Amino acid sequence: MNTVASTPSVAIPETRPNHRLESLDAYRGAIMFLLLCGGIFQSLKHVPGWNWLAEQNEHVEWKGCVFWDLIQPSFMFMVGVSMPFALGRRQARGDSWASRFSHVLFRSISLTALGIALDHFGADRLQIGFIRVLQQIAIAYLLTFFVVGRTLRTQATVAGVLLAAYQIAWMFNPFNGPGGPWAMGHDNLGGAFDQWLIRRNYSGYYVGLNAIPATATLIFGVMAGTVIRAANTDVERRRVLRFLTIAGTLGVVAGLLLSPVFPLIKRIWTPSFTIYAGGWTTLFLAGFYGLIEVGQRRAWSLPLQIVGMNSTAAYVLGNSFGGWFRSLTGAWFAPLNSLLGAEWFPVFQHLAFAVAAWGVLYWLYRRKVFFKL
Repeated sequence: MNTVASTPSVAIPETRPNHRLESLDAYRGAIMFLLLCGGIFQSLKHVPGWNWLAEQNEHVEWKGCVFWDLIQPSFMFMVGVSMPFALGRRQARGDSWASRFSHVLFRSISLTALGIALDHFGADRLQIGFIRVLQQIAIAYLLTFFVVGRTLRTQATVAGVLLAAYQIAWMFNPFNGPGGPWAMGHDNLGGAFDQWLIRRNYSGYYVGLNAIPATATLIFGVMAGTVIRAANTDVERRRVLRFLTIAGTLGVVAGLLLSPVFPLIKRIWTPSFTIYAGGWTTLFLAGFYGLIEVGQRRAWSLPLQIVGMNSTAAYVLGNSFGGWFRSLTGAWFAPLNSLLGAEWFPVFQHLAFAVAAWGVLYWLYRRKVFFKL
């Protein structure tokens, strides 16, 4: 274990020096590719018999949870998983605590700037906001830095205190309307905070304070990454798989047990939703980890890893160029409209974009071009 004298936190345990967690790349790639394919599932709502899949690709109106509500928690959880690896490498090469903090601060500012830029892609007026996943990650990433390298008990305690404090503040404040703290609308602590900070409320009843419980999501990821990083033998990796599976299952069950009293609401990121989503994201990681790191079945995951290793590029492609691609190729694909029909033609257009985007990412991969913030 390497110790840096100037750091106020415990040293991060070292593991295989050049090891890359391929299961995390594959998990990240799967989530990013689903983002690229999002339009496919949305288009299926117009195809008889496929509406059930389209419903899993749209956020619930308020209470409850479908698969698409787990996309942003997955992003944030995976950032947390990667932090012990990234910061551990910097510590191992001798970077001071101040140097590592400066790196995290710069990345947080860069993510915020990119998120704000994407918010204004095609917009006609300037409106600064903080509910996009990039801005939420930036805030939570900076806050989570202070628990990386601490014990699992300390990390769990910090996450629990954050969620408990958020729950209490949300329930007992003067800004709740007559419907109570869980009523759909802006009459709550989050709505009041946004009016104070940016003088407006976000559409869809999202709130900027989501970054507080989302920090707990990152900490859950840090805990998983800390355990994974310390495993160097097959026996230890099997133990890690059991840990992830048990922890994920407990999170899902605990979230469901809390939900009748404290509902699952992704738009305000309730603590029950945080725990429930944290359980699912942990189980997702366990699935990839079990197949790739424990089962040593790696070849199948390369197409996903190509996306996951360039997640910033994939995110920008998915959020900014889908409409442009469909407009550019409209004339070329038009003959297929009559062949596929009005129901399936949009599905084909979105599929073509996903394949084209993957092709761009593969081209970057072959040339070892990876965009990092």
